[in-house]
Amino acid sequence: MQLDQNPFFRKTITPWYDSNFACWALIWSMVLVFCFAVDGVIVAANDPRLAHHIWFPLLLAGLSSFLAVKVYVRLNIRVNNE
Repeated sequence: MQLDQNPFFRKTITPWYDSNFACWALIWSMVLVFCFAVDGVIVAANDPRLAHHIWFPLLLAGLSSFLAVKVYVRLNIRVNNE
């Protein structure tokens, strides 16, 4: 019994938002957001009036770095499987 009912071997079509260029653009955008968030942490740490607002740039830095790493891992897996 044949396992694959489709005899044609087609390359999967990736959507535009998951293309290599879009992934790299997203990674670089998240690096810029991370740098902006680190600047916010530095400013909030130096000003005692803003010390209680330091959670926001920390959250922004964490989320942007998480997203950049996640997209890089997805891109790396896809490139290695081709």
